[in-house]
Amino acid sequence: MSKENFNEFIDKIKKENDGEKVQKDLMNKLNSEQTEKLKSVLSDKKALEKLLSTPKAQELLKKFSEGNDG
Repeated sequence: MSKENFNEFIDKIKKENDGEKVQKDLMNKLNSEQTEKLKSVLSDKKALEKLLSTPKAQELLKKFSEGNDG
């Protein structure tokens, strides 16, 4: 996924109220190897916590929350 497509995806997430639809859209944009890695991390609580504690993940979470304060 290119940086431009990623930014568009973030904008879509900010506007979208259906988390399940957003998840399906994300999975459709990933190749099979990326999808399996994502599923693996999401199913492992410790791996997910480790991932979410990284600076890049924190930056991404900040982008998700921008403009959603009200």
